[in-house]
Formats: sequence, C-alpha cells, structure tokens
Amino acid sequence: MRYKPSQYDEIARDFCRALRGRRSQRQLSVRLGYGTNVAFGWESGRRFPTFPTVLRVAAYNGVDVHRVLSDFVRQESAFGAGVAVSDPALTAILLQVVKGGLSNAEIGARIGRSASQVSRFIAGTSQPRLPDVLALVDATTDRLLDFLALFVPPGQLPSVARDFGVLEERRRIATELPWSHAVLRVLELAGYAALPCHDDAWVAARLALPRDEVRACLEALSRAGLIRWRGGRYAATAETVDMTRGAAEPRQRLKAHWLDVAASRQRRGDPGLYSYNLVSVARGDLARLRALHVRYFHELRQIVSDSREPDCVALVAMQLFELGA
Repeated sequence: MRYKPSQYDEIARDFCRALRGRRSQRQLSVRLGYGTNVAFGWESGRRFPTFPTVLRVAAYNGVDVHRVLSDFVRQESAFGAGVAVSDPALTAILLQVVKGGLSNAEIGARIGRSASQVSRFIAGTSQPRLPDVLALVDATTDRLLDFLALFVPPGQLPSVARDFGVLEERRRIATELPWSHAVLRVLELAGYAALPCHDDAWVAARLALPRDEVRACLEALSRAGLIRWRGGRYAATAETVDMTRGAAEPRQRLKAHWLDVAASRQRRGDPGLYSYNLVSVARGDLARLRALHVRYFHELRQIVSDSREPDCVALVAMQLFELGA
C-alpha cells in the first residue's frame, strides 16, 4: 500500500510513540543522552529522529535489530552483528539491499527527494530521518506494513491499523482460496481484455477449474479490493499481497498447495520444467545457494514486472532444503 508523502510523518509519529513503550518521553530522552525532551518533539511531529537513533530505541526495548532487518530482506547474513545498531552503516546496508535494481533517480521520484539525496542516504554519508526511511522502504519493497510490524505491534499504530486489517484479510483469502491469485493473474491476460465482456467459463477454462470455484474466488477478490468491476469486466487493482509474512501455518498450507499442483502436473506428464538436483555441499556453501535462490527469485519478479501484454499464467515452484535431520 503506497502512501502520500504527508502520511509518512503521521506514521512516524505513531511509530515513535509505540516504540517508546512504557517509558515516559522524558525517561527515553534521558536514556538516549539528550538534555531536552526530544521524544515529545518526535511524537508531536515537530522533528523526527534519524533512523540510526530509531534503531537504538528499538534495541533498548529488546528488539534484536540485526535479526529483524535480516528477516525483512530475507538474507541471513546481510547485517553483520559487529555493526552497532546506532552506526549509520547499518542503515546504509538496509537501504542498499532494498534498493534492488532501482536507480537513485527512480527512488527519488517516488519519495519526493532528489537523486543526490537518495545517493547520500544509501552511501551512508547522510543520515535519513524516520519518515524518509519509511517512504523509501515503501517505494522499493511495497512491504512497509510488514516492516513496521517487525518493531511494534500493528494495533499500536492508529494511522495504519485499518490497512493492517485489510492486509490480513487479503492474506486470509489467499490461504483459504489458494486459486484466487491464479484467477487474479488470468484477469491480467491480454486474452481476457479482448473479451467483449467478462465470462466465468473463459476464466475457468484457462485454469481447468470448476466455474463455481472461479466465482467464489472473484467474489472474494472483489471484497478485498484486489479487483474492480469496470466496463463489463474485472480489472486488477495496483494492490499486491506479499505472502512471505503473516501466520506461519496458513503460509505453509499455501506453499504445500502449489507444490501439490506442480506434483500433479508432473505426474500427468504436462509440459514444463520439473527438475531437481541432489548435491553434497558444505553448509557454508549451502548458505550461498540460498542467497543465489533469493537473487534468482528477485530477478524472476523483475522479468514478470517488465512483461507486457501477458498471455499465459505460469507456476514457478522452487525448493532448496537440507535432507535428513
């Protein structure tokens, strides 16, 4: 969910309040070494802390900063434990990782900053304020809500509490109706756009699904705001649903569903790539393979993002795990 520039200030105020916890504003300010009540200024929106300062506060409240940042970017070794949370280098590493393949100019255009400002943030020569980091994370990952939730309970952030509820409902639909997102992808096909009007049977045929299942998926997607009825057919909205977060058990069921789909297609002899490779490897190199796996996934997503006039829906199933105990 992409926010307006002014909203990041509001989110930052809520975040500072929630991150303070049970300490008073004065107590936190003194703990950080300030002679004035800086926490009051942060929570009133008069000024905002730099992100290294935010990470210091998080660490004071028991947050394992290195772990949660690594968890967010899905790279176990991205943030070395030897880099202090207050060191601007740690913030720079985060911004370098989330930047991905975007240019500084592209990021700057998205967050209302110049390319040179973005460059200084990412290089670590300028310490970004909290709203700038929130905007940058949102612009580069579309996962700001999950980023916030790593540090504070979502219910303590009034400015985005409703959005968290919407995100959880969308994730629930994805796990309880696993074919719903495949239906969503069909609605993005050039062939669907060429239809004179919407046709449940056409969508069902593309996925070899019963029409009543397609109808249930469409109704759920519509309720969740992921599709809109427009000009006699459905259109996908710009919203995305990241299923790498949320409760573990439903996500595991969703992954198992798509692995079962891949296995059933392989058993039927359907066209496709159904490959595997059993290897003996040092655990250090297994970590390198995991990192390669992640890079492959990101490159795959970039190709998908750049694809124009899609005419098919494909399942990419990837597994990498150690066998045995």
